[in-house]
Amino acid sequence: MIMALSLLLLGSIMKRKDSPAQKKTKATVYMTEDEETLLNELFIKRLREKRKTDKSALFCEGIRLLFEKEIGRNSNG
Repeated sequence: MIMALSLLLLGSIMKRKDSPAQKKTKATVYMTEDEETLLNELFIKRLREKRKTDKSALFCEGIRLLFEKEIGRNSNG
């Protein structure tokens, strides 16, 4: 079953502290229940490690990592 998950993409979770705030974009993501479970497991793991995060930040991190893997360069420049 495909479930819709509306979320607010936060731009870059890896942005430098001195960089200006980036405009946020709202998106809808369609995922299976299994993929939603994986996302929830990552989210809970980070909370247990006392690493402040949200699901939008996890998506952004995943997008950046996939971009670096597929394109082969850092997306910051």
